[in-house]
Amino acid sequence: MSSARKRSGTRSAKSSDKKLTAGEHPGLRQLVQRRILDDVFQNAGEKHPGWKVLIVDEPAMKVISAAVGMYDIMERKVTIVENLDKKRAPFPDMAAIYVLEPNADSVSKLIADFSGEKILYGDAVFVYFLGRLSDSLLDQIKNCRKLLKRIKGLVEINVDFLAKEERAFTLDMSDAFTSFYLRNGKKSVEAKVADRLVTVCATLNEYPHIRYKQTSALGTKIANIFHRKMDEFVAQNPNWWYHGGSTKGSGAGKAKRDRGVLLLVDRADDCLTPLMHDFTYQSMIHDLLKMDGDRITYQAETSDDSGETEAKDVLLDERDKLWVEIRGKHIAAVIETLSNRIREIMSSSTGSSLNRGGGNMSLSQMASALKALPEYKEVMSKLSQHMHLSHECMDVFRRENLLDLSELEQTLATGKDDEGRSPKMPDMIDQVDDFLIRIKSAKDRLRLILITTISQGGLRSQDRRRLMGSAELSRKDIRTLNSLELLGLNIFNSSSSAEAKNKLVSMLTGDRLAANDIDDEAEYAASRYVPALKPVLEQLCSNDLSIEDFPSVMPMPDMGPSSSVASSSRGGTSRSARNKGSGSVGSSARPSAAASSVRKKAGGASSKWSKSSNEDPRSAGSGTKFSGGRNIVFMLGGITYAEIRQVREVSQKMGREIIVGSTDFITASDFIDDLTVLGQDDE
Repeated sequence: MSSARKRSGTRSAKSSDKKLTAGEHPGLRQLVQRRILDDVFQNAGEKHPGWKVLIVDEPAMKVISAAVGMYDIMERKVTIVENLDKKRAPFPDMAAIYVLEPNADSVSKLIADFSGEKILYGDAVFVYFLGRLSDSLLDQIKNCRKLLKRIKGLVEINVDFLAKEERAFTLDMSDAFTSFYLRNGKKSVEAKVADRLVTVCATLNEYPHIRYKQTSALGTKIANIFHRKMDEFVAQNPNWWYHGGSTKGSGAGKAKRDRGVLLLVDRADDCLTPLMHDFTYQSMIHDLLKMDGDRITYQAETSDDSGETEAKDVLLDERDKLWVEIRGKHIAAVIETLSNRIREIMSSSTGSSLNRGGGNMSLSQMASALKALPEYKEVMSKLSQHMHLSHECMDVFRRENLLDLSELEQTLATGKDDEGRSPKMPDMIDQVDDFLIRIKSAKDRLRLILITTISQGGLRSQDRRRLMGSAELSRKDIRTLNSLELLGLNIFNSSSSAEAKNKLVSMLTGDRLAANDIDDEAEYAASRYVPALKPVLEQLCSNDLSIEDFPSVMPMPDMGPSSSVASSSRGGTSRSARNKGSGSVGSSARPSAAASSVRKKAGGASSKWSKSSNEDPRSAGSGTKFSGGRNIVFMLGGITYAEIRQVREVSQKMGREIIVGSTDFITASDFIDDLTVLGQDDE
């Protein structure tokens, strides 16, 4: 039994780089898929070729379904998938595969299946745990003789996380935020995060250098816990290899890449980004429409052309290649792309026959016409559903006047309007007050006040009272607003002092104010704001991230800049911009450059949606081949879809692999809910 745990290392070494051509770098989701299919189903199939029953608890079901389709499972002679928590029918002539979270509840239910008079399954049982099984739980399994004699394999597969995207993962810990920042938060959550991060690194074959924000007590603590647990994992799995390690033994022919880096960043260092409206497709869908995980339901026209509609479920994940292609694009570019695709089909020889009458057809008419083309059925199904969802987003966008609201948010966050001017703070308070009176949703009113408070490092008492009155905040809302103090933010700012700013509005790199950063590469004027994570990613990829601001648990090797392009791209990201002009909304550290960049996009109301350039910065460095070691960036407390997009863009632009993860993927609503719980629990 004790040897079974060690096998997790040797199996991962065999499967991690299987079937790769030279120079390819597989994504995390691809590695998880191989781990599950090879180390679980193929491993069990080699020992028991007959049909099997798969039994999973809820965490294991999420892990498997994020990376593997049901067809892949059934193809490996699994006849049925059962929920461990529910009453199950016996299959005494079939082998059983259990995939479980290594916790006391799941282990007790596993043992219960083999403790009564009736044994549910046959003589071959395979047990796979997502992470490390404690010695006490292992002893409980050993003490169940009926189970012990049937076990043909007990393995820790080290996949205790959800690989939601090819290079993005979540630990599925939505309640971690309050535990992190409450004074009496659960310390066990920090250890749980570290344990799950170990399984991420085990899957990636990374024994990374560990870096963290020097001013983050949370990051410092988890960095040290993770360091200890990772060392324990390496010691307990001598056959496990890692990139940058020995090229002999199990690492022969595999450990060719440089050793990776794990960077821990703290949500408390940037609470502005989760609240900002972002008009890329993925962000808008999660922010404006009702989602159930990755699933969304919308009303689609029935296939019989009766004019009626029916509810249709859509899964937005890596299996939808069109979704993967367009999710990071601005909503205007998404609609343009979808429209062009439909027109291309209509202009084909088959499609043009449907439009013999000539004239311009609307997109809905095109979609209806194309239903008559069987060869385009699957393509049109995807195009139609995404056209529908994108238009649903635009309906909400127009109904809630988000274009004007976002311009206000952008000006508050960047300190400049779309023409490069720095408005006075009293004028901005007037604009915020005007919007608060018009916004119908109480949560959206609270969202705007939070943006105003955070972006300006707190508000003067009279401004705060005025805005809270206009927003008609409840006592619960006020406690939510006040919870910012638990994250180290100022909620009051006596504008007499230029020093009155908090760590939340400072960039993750040093002292630069987030309210002063403008994206010179932004394609759309309503997207000028840069998440604080972006310059950190750029400096990390160019090996220029300050060791003073982001120390390492153990000494780092001396690494020079990775490329001249990377070096030049970081200009201006680490300069200090401490001084705010009295009475104005954040003066820029780069006034001429910032003003120039936004003026290109100005020139009328429609210019807020206009492209500033035909060049797509996301096109650089695409593909699966990267230089240097792997970077793993982990956000403690939840990461936004805007930040995940920034990771993809920086990775492609700089040719460096970045795996991004967090305790949870969050929207503005999720973040406000977290603040609300924080405010209630601190009473």
